[in-house]
Amino acid sequence: MRLKIAAKIGLGFGLVTVAVIINGILTSNALQKSREVNDKITNVYTPSLEWINKLYNDVSESRMLIKSWVYIDKISDTPDKLRLKKLHSTEFPQVIDTLHSLSKMWSEDQRKMLENIDAMIKDTLFPKHQYIMDQLSSFESYDDPFVVFEVTPMTEEGGEVMLLTDAVLIRITELQSKQDALVNEGRIDMVEQFDSFRKFIFIMLLALTFAVIIIGIFTIRSLANPINKTKIILQQMSKGIMPKEKLTEGNDEIGQMSKALNQVVQGLNDVSNFTNEIGKANFDTNFKPLSEDDALGLSLLEMREELIKAKKEEEKRQEENIHRNWASQGVALFSDILRQNNNNLEKLSYEIISSMVRYTNSNQGGIFIVNDIDRDHLFLEMTACYAYDRQKFLAKKIEIGEGLVGRCYQEKERIFLTEIPNNYIKITSGLGDNNPTCLLIIPLTYNNNVYGIMEISSFNVFHDYEIEFMERIGESIAATISTTKSNIQTSLLLEQSQQQAEEMASQEEEMRQNMEELRATQEQSARREEELQREVESLRKLTQNTQN
Repeated sequence: MRLKIAAKIGLGFGLVTVAVIINGILTSNALQKSREVNDKITNVYTPSLEWINKLYNDVSESRMLIKSWVYIDKISDTPDKLRLKKLHSTEFPQVIDTLHSLSKMWSEDQRKMLENIDAMIKDTLFPKHQYIMDQLSSFESYDDPFVVFEVTPMTEEGGEVMLLTDAVLIRITELQSKQDALVNEGRIDMVEQFDSFRKFIFIMLLALTFAVIIIGIFTIRSLANPINKTKIILQQMSKGIMPKEKLTEGNDEIGQMSKALNQVVQGLNDVSNFTNEIGKANFDTNFKPLSEDDALGLSLLEMREELIKAKKEEEKRQEENIHRNWASQGVALFSDILRQNNNNLEKLSYEIISSMVRYTNSNQGGIFIVNDIDRDHLFLEMTACYAYDRQKFLAKKIEIGEGLVGRCYQEKERIFLTEIPNNYIKITSGLGDNNPTCLLIIPLTYNNNVYGIMEISSFNVFHDYEIEFMERIGESIAATISTTKSNIQTSLLLEQSQQQAEEMASQEEEMRQNMEELRATQEQSARREEELQREVESLRKLTQNTQN
């Protein structure tokens, strides 16, 4: 029994409908798999890597903080000591708990690595930290040579705490590498699924094309020419060749088919161009779905948004890591500077301001130290100024409350300006004199006491992480200035004591010489008195003889 044209068309379109439904189902499954891989990267691999990096930074920071506990911060409850205690009590448990929660979706090997790292830190590294903290728990303990002799080698390069910290960091680095490998494998898997999806679309397109050709041959023989043109175009498309010319669009069924095919070709061209650009990580490519119900187009747009989000999160994480590493290296640099130059305020000031200007890529800076020799008249005295890789020798005295520096001392708050008064400061270079773009004035505060002011100017506006870093270093600088002043005062008192002892010895020698002279004078007087007595006796005897 031969089917009528309407039946054939109905049958043909029924088959096409079934193919479209199957295509939609398989397309949805493919996109769902891609989404699952992307969700795993976003919700498991990327957060795991971020928290592992956080653990690495905390362990690295603990090395610096325990060295600071031993070598720098002798007074209890300094910011660094409080930071180390907080790291022990709060941050590390939080990081480990989060990683254990995420590790439920890791491999058994990675979970064992995390448990091993956790055991090394909890059972070995942090107990040694706690032992050092307990041994040096007071200011007097730093003066105990037995405690210092026992604790100091543990935090030196090659000491057991440093070696143990390095071992922990190596284990964390290995775990980081495995997580990075998982992220890369997930991305490769997404690309492979996307390629398979594109091949599937191409196969389904061939199937639909074949169905349309069959329907055209058996139902519209009288329209051979339009169908032949359509067939030629479809044959080109079956070979992956997109037609350059559009079919003529009419009002009949063939015309509607031609219109639909033109839209399909245009849509495939758009999808092909879009997917190629996405593969090149060019996420700014314009793409418009064929309609509001275009599942493929909407899914591709949603996939692009997810990839853009993942890329932004990765860039943000990398930028934060760069900032943290930059700050950690800066803390280590200035810790060495403060430890090596704590007996001379001028040298200490110059090393600090020159290193700060260079490290922050600034142009000019100065340090003002509080001069408290006369307690009734405090003022700020510039002890160092550095600009354009040269040391400046300027004599500058600022009264309390005078100018921005004096105001910063009074208010104990930083001053950050991006619009500098014309006559406030000049940066001189080979190009002439120019006003800086940015000015940062930071009080050097320790235990709520301001020991000085640090002023930095630059042609570049400081970022928040740079300002936070300089304020953090400012606390350590203030503590070192306090210690240095105490050392200098102690040296002056010792020198005065030695001078007084020498003066007393000189006076004692002078008194001894005077006593010897007095003794000689007394002896001479006694001899003279004896001679006079003999003379008187002789005269008396002579007078008696004369009378007789």
